[in-house]
Amino acid sequence: MSTIPPVPGDDVSYLISGNSPAHAIQSPRLLPMMLEDDHVISVMKIISADEDREGNYNFSAVSNLGMIYLYIHHRDKRRKISTKKEYMRELLYLLQYTEDIGKTDIRELNRLDMEMFQTNLEGRTKKSTTLSKKVIIVQSFLKWCYEESYLSKNIARGLRPVHKQREEIPDHDIEEMDLRQAIDYYGEHPKIKSLLLILATSGLRLNEVITPSWGDLYYDARRGRYYLRTRTKRDKLRHAHIKDYALEALLEYRHRLGMSTDINGRDNSPFYPNRFGKRYSLSSLSTALSRSMEEAGLTTVHGNRITPHYLRHYFTQTAFAKGAPLDWISETLDHSSTKITKDNYLSRMMKKERDVSDYVDLM
Repeated sequence: MSTIPPVPGDDVSYLISGNSPAHAIQSPRLLPMMLEDDHVISVMKIISADEDREGNYNFSAVSNLGMIYLYIHHRDKRRKISTKKEYMRELLYLLQYTEDIGKTDIRELNRLDMEMFQTNLEGRTKKSTTLSKKVIIVQSFLKWCYEESYLSKNIARGLRPVHKQREEIPDHDIEEMDLRQAIDYYGEHPKIKSLLLILATSGLRLNEVITPSWGDLYYDARRGRYYLRTRTKRDKLRHAHIKDYALEALLEYRHRLGMSTDINGRDNSPFYPNRFGKRYSLSSLSTALSRSMEEAGLTTVHGNRITPHYLRHYFTQTAFAKGAPLDWISETLDHSSTKITKDNYLSRMMKKERDVSDYVDLM
């Protein structure tokens, strides 16, 4: 077992020189440093010192761990901390695999090694959707390393696309009547009622509701509607329409908390606060709302338990059923393509619409 190298508080040498064994991440000081972007500029200055005439940086002195660090903090990506943690976990497993097969650097890997790496992932990952995400993360990292000439071969070719099994995708269908009954169940509890209404009629993710401030809510006089400025999962700005009846319930909730209900662009209090007037954490609110929906008897059409994200599916399916254009739905949800909307939200519904049984009848 290799000795875990010391990590200086303000030094970047562990990112620049030598090889970083996968188990080095067990150091309690290393992981927090890897998740912060404090050293990006310092490392970029070092690799840019040997920039060639075509503007290519020289990454040759960067360690494997250093390349992972630069990749997860890539300026063009603006990844959230949760995404950085996910990428870090999967890429560190690649380093561990490299070490396990007797190699000390990912630059020693070949295409066959990556084919065996995917076989290894398949053996330890049950769901095809999870496997696909892991493969895409590693593949995109290796492609970037090749494009920057850190790798001399495009070993990412050894990773194959994962065919997602449709039966693994859970049923997300919710009946409108069941949702209305759940909203009525919380008729005297504006905290839950307002959140159900906002999520179901806007398609917002839960995190897109708890992140904005009250000052991000504004009235558009031209359209006669209230809108909430919020950041999507891809860090894009969305102006989400907040229905009047949803806002009315939220105003009642804020009033009961003793918080301002005036529309004020300078108000930095949370748009959807907890009972202490502070911002919710995503996990705590997700758990609490899931329990509230279960208490109200809200399930899928097949009686399965639901989570807050199912309301985003309800929004999508309802909009499509009522004639909203697919590209408009995709844009509203901030999907990068309509394929994501079709495959992940509307697949079953669209198959039913294309069912040709209407063309064959005996009665």
